[in-house]
Formats: sequence, C-alpha cells, structure tokens
Amino acid sequence: MTVSTKPVLKRARTAAAVVAIGTAATLAGPAPDASAGGSCDPGWCSQTWNDSGKGFYARKNWCKDTGSTGAWTAEKPTCNNQKETWLSPGERTNGKRDWDVFQVKKGRCFKVDFEVHLGRDFSKKYNRKDKKTIYVKVENDAFAKVRSSTC
Repeated sequence: MTVSTKPVLKRARTAAAVVAIGTAATLAGPAPDASAGGSCDPGWCSQTWNDSGKGFYARKNWCKDTGSTGAWTAEKPTCNNQKETWLSPGERTNGKRDWDVFQVKKGRCFKVDFEVHLGRDFSKKYNRKDKKTIYVKVENDAFAKVRSSTC
C-alpha cells in the first residue's frame, strides 16, 4: 500500500506561511502616527524630493496641530528646534529624519506629486506668481516629489 505525503506537506507549508506572516506583522507593528515633530520611525518619515530645475528649502517642523499632506500656510513655521536645509535640483531630504515642510517661494510655481503610504496619492500645483511665499506640509507617511518649478 502506498501512502501519499502531499496532504502532510501542504499542511506544513500552510502552517509555516501562517507563522511567517504573524511574525512579520508582530515585528513591523502598527503604522506610526504622523506628527509635526522632529521624530519618526525610519521608513515612515516624511520625505521631499527635488526633481525640478530650481532649489528650495525644506524645514523640519510644521509647527501646527492641524493640516494634512498638501496643506499650506503663508506663516513661516518657527517653533522650537526649527531647522532648514537647502535642496538643490536632484537632492532629497534624509529618509531617516523627519522633514515636514517644503517652501514655495514668492514668484515660483511648483507641480508636486504626493505619495501617501496609507492613503491616496495625488498631485497638486502651487502657483505663487505675484503671491507670498508659502510652506507646504508633508506628513510622516508621505513623500512629496517636486516635479516642476514652472507651471
């Protein structure tokens, strides 16, 4: 009499897959909350990429409790421990550090693609020709890719 080992192997593979998925979910843990602070978990930090032809400033803190990715303010964020960095064309903020804001200077027009980890991706245009400088929010779970400095 011949006994097939296929059902036993199939159950063993299924059990191993369940254990692996459970372990990965436990190690990864829940997604961190977006914050306007200077900290985030690597992989969930906000990041801004400059794929345009003009440089601009990125700032560490949004300094407000309101707003979501893509929101803007004309009020320069100046809370405690505020830092800024210049992003030349082709540069991006460090993905292991939290950079919540990028600047759209007076007279500029940026086309921006936002990629959101746990939400919908979207694009937005910020036309500041003949208007004041603004500061645009990028939450911890999002990337902002500035594609164009002209509209």
